[in-house]
Amino acid sequence: MKRLLLPAVALALLGAAPACVSLDEKLVTGVSSQYYSTPDGLNSAIISAYAQLRGYYGKEQLLSMTQVGTDTWQAGDQLGSNNTNFDAYNGQLSSQAPELQNTWNPAYVMINTLNAALDRGPNTAGITPAVKNALLGEAHFLRALEYFTLVRHFGDVTLSLHENQGVVLEATRQPAPDVYKAIIADLDSAVTLLPVSQADYGRATRGAALTLRSLVYLTRAYQSFGGGAADFTASLADAKAVISSGTYALEPVFADLWCVARAADAGRGGYCDNTGYNQNRKEFIFTVQFNYNQANNDVDGTPQYNYLHLVYGSQYDNANAGVGIPRDINNGRPFRRLKPTQYELSLWGTKYQGTTPGGTDVVDTRFDGSFQTVWYATTGGQRNPIGVCPTGNLPANSSPQFVACTSNQVVNAGDTTIFYATYPVDSVRRRASKYTIRTTCPAGMADPSVYCGDNFSENNGYIGWDRYPVLKKFQDNLRPGGFNDQNGGKVQVVYRLGEVYLIAAEADLGLNNTAEAAQMINVLRTRAASAAHKADPNFQVTPAQITLDFIMDERERELAGEFQRWYDVTRPGASFFLSRVAKYNPKSKPNLQAKHLLRPVPQSQIDGVVVGPKYPQNPGY
Repeated sequence: MKRLLLPAVALALLGAAPACVSLDEKLVTGVSSQYYSTPDGLNSAIISAYAQLRGYYGKEQLLSMTQVGTDTWQAGDQLGSNNTNFDAYNGQLSSQAPELQNTWNPAYVMINTLNAALDRGPNTAGITPAVKNALLGEAHFLRALEYFTLVRHFGDVTLSLHENQGVVLEATRQPAPDVYKAIIADLDSAVTLLPVSQADYGRATRGAALTLRSLVYLTRAYQSFGGGAADFTASLADAKAVISSGTYALEPVFADLWCVARAADAGRGGYCDNTGYNQNRKEFIFTVQFNYNQANNDVDGTPQYNYLHLVYGSQYDNANAGVGIPRDINNGRPFRRLKPTQYELSLWGTKYQGTTPGGTDVVDTRFDGSFQTVWYATTGGQRNPIGVCPTGNLPANSSPQFVACTSNQVVNAGDTTIFYATYPVDSVRRRASKYTIRTTCPAGMADPSVYCGDNFSENNGYIGWDRYPVLKKFQDNLRPGGFNDQNGGKVQVVYRLGEVYLIAAEADLGLNNTAEAAQMINVLRTRAASAAHKADPNFQVTPAQITLDFIMDERERELAGEFQRWYDVTRPGASFFLSRVAKYNPKSKPNLQAKHLLRPVPQSQIDGVVVGPKYPQNPGY
C-alpha cells in the first residue's frame, strides 16, 4: 500500500492466552504474520493494536490535532510543540509538521496489523466461535476507529482492507465517501460480533461499536455525499440503543468521573486528587488503558505513557501567580501548552461557578468538576503582591484609575492563594482578599470576541497567556516518580455515555425533533445541577433553545478538553467552522481559511510513493 507500512511483519505478543489477557503486556517484534492464524497469534494481533493506540492517545499531538485552533481552546505560551502553528493556521502548518506524520503513519501500521488479523483470523482453528467472534469484532472496531480519525483530518485517504505483503511503493487516495462506507461496514460487523461486555476492561464492546457508528453517521450526515436525514436517523437509533442498553450509567456526580472528593476542598475547585480513584467508571464506553508500571506501557521498547497531565497546566508557582505554592505533584507541572479562550470561559459565568471559591450558589457543577480555579497555599508566611488592578465601572471618558489587587495580608498554609473567576469582580472585593483574583478583562467579559490581549506575566488581575483556569480532568498525582515524573498512568476516555446523549440531541436537531433533543440535554443538566438546583426549571432546556450553536456550547460544557472540539466545529462544514473559530480565537483569525477544514497530507507519505502517479496533496497546501 505504501512504503511506510510494516512489510510482512507486525507487532505481536508472545504466549498470550486467547480469552483473558492483560492489555498492559509489553510487546515484542519480529513475528511473522502467519502467526496470526493461530489462536495465540490472533489474540496477540488484537492486543498489539490496543497497545499502538497509546502512540496517539495520551500524547501531546492530540492538542495540535483536536484542540487548538478552535473556538474554545488556544495554544498557551509555552512553545514546546507545534501547537502554536496549528492554532495560528500559519505557514508552519504544512506537510512537514511532525504531528501529521505521527498521526498518519502509526494509523496505517495499526491498520496493517488489523488487516492481517481479519484476513487470517476467520480460518483460525482451535478457538471457540465466541472468542473468535469477539476478537474479529475488536479488529473491525479498531480499524474503523483508525480510518475515522484519518478521514476526518485528511478527507480522501488510501483505503487498504487487506494485509500488506512486502514493501509496496505505489498508492492512491480513495474518495471519502468510500472510506465512510468501509468504516460503517466494519462497524456493522463489530456490532454483530462483539459481546456486550468483556472480561478485560478496555477491550471494545458492542456498546463501543454502536457509539462509534452513531458518531460516524452523525458526521457523514453533514457531508455533501452523506445521507442527510437517513444518517441522522441511523445516528439517533444507535445512540438510543446505547442509552437504553442498561450496560452504562451516568456517574451521579460529574466531578467523580475524574477525581476523588477531598474534605479540604468542599467546592471541588482545587486540584484533581486520584487517591483511590476507580478508573473504570460505569459511564466509560471505550478507553485507552495506561499503567503506572511503565514497562507495561511500552510498545516495541518505546515508553508510551499518558502525557496529558502536563499539557493544560498554567503558571501557579511564582509571586505574580500566588504565594505559598511551590511546585508539587498535586498541582502538577505547568507545561502551559493549552489554555481556554475567552469564549470557553464565557460559557460558564456566575450560575455555573458561583460567586466565591467553593461557594454554595453553584448551579452547574461541571465547571468546578472540569477546571481547577482554586490553589491552596502549602506553605505560610508570605503575602501576595499588591499588584495594579483597574477600579472598573468608571464614568465614560474618564481616565483609568488603578488600585491594589489584594489586601496584602499574610497567606497561611491551607489558605486560598489564587482564584480564577468567570464573572466580574469589583475592586472592593479584590482589595479585601488576601488571595489573587483573576478574571477576563471587562471588554472581553462583555463580548468574548473582543480579545483582552496576552497579558503575559502581568499582575493586573486579568487572565493571561500563562495564567488561566486549568483543565484538571487529566491531572495525575499518582505518578510514582514524584513531581518531575512525566509518566502518567491514568486512563484516557475516548467515548463515554455523557457524549452519547449529546450525539442523540444533535441527531434529533438534524431531524427537527427539538423536543427530544431538549430531553436528552436535560438528562445531563439534571446530573450536572448542584443539590439545591436539581429541580430548578431555569436550568432545564426548552425546545425553543435548541439550535446547533446551543448544542455545540453544551458539548463544550460537558466535554471540555476531551479532544473532541476540532471535530465538533468542523463537522457541520466550512461556514460553521470559519465563523466560530475566526470570531472567538484571536490567534486563528488572521490566517484561517476554508482549506483548513482538512489537514495537509504528511510529506513522508507523498515522498514514500515512488511508483505510479504522485500521491496528491490536499487543495491549498
